[in-house]
Amino acid sequence: MFPLLKYTKEEIDGYFDRVTPDMVAASVASAKPGFFDLLNMISPAAYAFFDDIRERAAVERRRYYGKTVSVYAPLYIGNTCINSCRYCDFRSQHTGTVRRNLSIPEIEKEADAIRSSGIDSVLVVAGEDPRVNTVEHLADVGRCLKKRFSNLSLEVAPQTEDAYRRLFAAGYEALTCFQETYDRERYAYFHPAGPKSNYEFRLWTQLRAGRAGFRQLGCAFLLGLSPWRAEAASLAAHAIYLMKECYQAKIQFAFPRFCPTEGGGFQPEFPVGERDVELMMNAFRAAFPQCCMTVSTREAPAFRDRIVQSAADNMSAGSRVVPGGYAVLEQTGDTAQFTLSDRRPPKEVYEAIKANGQEVVFKNWDNRI
Repeated sequence: MFPLLKYTKEEIDGYFDRVTPDMVAASVASAKPGFFDLLNMISPAAYAFFDDIRERAAVERRRYYGKTVSVYAPLYIGNTCINSCRYCDFRSQHTGTVRRNLSIPEIEKEADAIRSSGIDSVLVVAGEDPRVNTVEHLADVGRCLKKRFSNLSLEVAPQTEDAYRRLFAAGYEALTCFQETYDRERYAYFHPAGPKSNYEFRLWTQLRAGRAGFRQLGCAFLLGLSPWRAEAASLAAHAIYLMKECYQAKIQFAFPRFCPTEGGGFQPEFPVGERDVELMMNAFRAAFPQCCMTVSTREAPAFRDRIVQSAADNMSAGSRVVPGGYAVLEQTGDTAQFTLSDRRPPKEVYEAIKANGQEVVFKNWDNRI
């Protein structure tokens, strides 16, 4: 569990077992849902109120984000990694992955291909390899990309607060870091070696980035590694803490559901169904109406098109999850970090958003200086 949560996993699980339909109904109708209201809305008893929770989420989404859907693209700049995560095909021991780190000219080529689709926001992703992805290199990448995009996000190895200050100065505004699982014992099992085995350092990544000036802090756990309801409780507690400590930043939620990579691979012990994900996302929107929320390309097109109407305000379009996948490689058959379920090109994603009566947003803010 999130360390600052005052309850044990056993206490949280016991609470879920005691939630009644009346408790769920009261939480859905609450003027300002709190932590336990969220737990009520993701409890087993909440499925009887599925449509009510979805409608409450949709009301809050319209209140804070109107009919807009922001779009972005991930830009993988490298996939070498020194970690040993048991579930990831980027792990150092995996021999079936073609390893590649893009040069600055190659990154520029990838960026130009993304920009040509209209996208003005990118998420820079790299394997955790400090031999290659130094702070200096990531800063160079940021300065290069800032010439082409209005918004830069970062999903790389956790850094120190000083490093985040340098990366913020280089143009990065937002950060995403998946805790993978808040369960310490399971975290240790899944991360037996490498820098990522340090639970505490990863856990406080968003706090360090927020103190360094980052304006958006993305939090998530990987659905499938541990029972999802207890994980969701930890995610909520983590967000509440960050909202107090980093009040100038916005919190962004993601709910990446574990999907085996192409060709098989790791099978999650605690698989999470699509209906579970939808309930959870709508409950988080109802309980955290002001926070940002993105929906993963791991999910099917129909689900993504539906969830941006009630909960998520941000989605990727035309994603490629291998380094060089947009323009550098002639073909993209290399092992990806995860399997894409939504392979639609950007134009089709935009058309689907518009068909829902929503507006595609490429840029939704400007710096004052």
